[in-house]
Amino acid sequence: MRFKKEKVYYLSSSSQQSKMEEEQEQEQEHEQENYPCDETSSLKINKDYISKLPYEILAQILSIYPLDSGSKAVALFTGLWNRPCIQHKGRTLEIQDFESVISNFLVSFDENSPLKKPRKLEFHFNRGSVVTASIGLNKKLNLDFSKGNQEFPRQFGWEIVLNTLDFAQPSPYPFSAKTLKLTSVNYLSCELVSSLINKFRYVETLIIDKCNGLRSLRVEGLAKLTNLIVTDCVDLKSVFIETLELKSLRYRGPLCWFSLENVMYLEDVMLSFEGPGFNHLSHQLYNPLLRAIRDVKVLTLHGWMFKDVFGPLLFSKQNEEHFRFSKLEDLWWVDSCMEDRNINRLFCFLKFCTSLKRLFITIDPRSYATNSAGDNEISIKLQKGQLRKLKVVKVEGFKEEEDVMLLKESLMEVFVVEPRFVDVRQGMHARCLIRIPKRQAIFKEKVSKKVKFCYKFVEEVEGNTGLCSKHAHMP
Repeated sequence: MRFKKEKVYYLSSSSQQSKMEEEQEQEQEHEQENYPCDETSSLKINKDYISKLPYEILAQILSIYPLDSGSKAVALFTGLWNRPCIQHKGRTLEIQDFESVISNFLVSFDENSPLKKPRKLEFHFNRGSVVTASIGLNKKLNLDFSKGNQEFPRQFGWEIVLNTLDFAQPSPYPFSAKTLKLTSVNYLSCELVSSLINKFRYVETLIIDKCNGLRSLRVEGLAKLTNLIVTDCVDLKSVFIETLELKSLRYRGPLCWFSLENVMYLEDVMLSFEGPGFNHLSHQLYNPLLRAIRDVKVLTLHGWMFKDVFGPLLFSKQNEEHFRFSKLEDLWWVDSCMEDRNINRLFCFLKFCTSLKRLFITIDPRSYATNSAGDNEISIKLQKGQLRKLKVVKVEGFKEEEDVMLLKESLMEVFVVEPRFVDVRQGMHARCLIRIPKRQAIFKEKVSKKVKFCYKFVEEVEGNTGLCSKHAHMP
């Protein structure tokens, strides 16, 4: 062992103090020259030695540790996380061959050591067809066909059956997907995918995305399936759903016909119809859909959809007096503008939302808008106090502050309620619109002749009664 001799200094003058500092600096330089091992503790390592390791060695090292944020960060940094295993097959591929390739990939995956084997497979087959199978966290499986040939898609119908096998029997795959995402499936690959996933029995969330040529979709899940998401299938005309435990349905795309059977627990519905998918629209076809969503708690709807489809149904003799969205608490209303007739449609719909707590209004100029010429607008005949539970109105996309004030006053006049109004603008903090005495508004706030009261915008406080939280369907 080495003992360093201590030096004692007596600071009787400034010269002695400076001499002491010089001797301390000389001593530190002497230690750094003679003991370089101490120097390494203070050096920063700037070179990347990890990514130069062979794939097999790096995977073996990372598989020792649990997949937390640290090991995943290393895997992402080195490219290990997204490095695919590439396989090729000849021009002809039978269903059994496709199942065998994907099954072997799933069988080799170890959930306890997810970095031990590649979590992504790129399989080339049948004249330019490519499927990328990837396994994510939380038991998510993605089958993506977008890399393959997508030219001139042929229209097709697709039937998906999930979770129908005997749960007492062991699963054919050690990896049991809870979330299944199917991307860019076409008429060539739909049969291959259906045969494969028919053996899955624990899928809780099914996502169908960007399937060009898909004209009709049928989804059956007798158990477990609670979430269904269908987005950007531009040719879709009809959707048939029969799932006993479905709670969430989210759809984005052209208006199509919906049929929901044995769906009794639906709570969360997004109907983001981006325009009619038919030349001749018959609102009577959507009465079953309207009744299927009457007990939801969360809903997204576009203004044009109410005008052309749900409005005529709701104000029919059989529905106007008795139909109510009695459990609806959160509504996201999307419209191309907020002129008087658009506000009128919104208020007409709100008549049926007697339990509403939070209302989100988004003006999106890209949203589909019907030609209003010759329309028979529904006049507002609402009883006072229909929205007693409404606490928050959050608006986004309004150009003028005055429009927000006028909307608030119209809501107060029709429903005799004054909820908290929050205005969201790009590049700005959320602001709350509050009413102030007229004497405080003189020479401070611009007072419009159209507005009855005086208002002021104040910055909204984060977490204040949940105002800053987004609607469940907002990106």
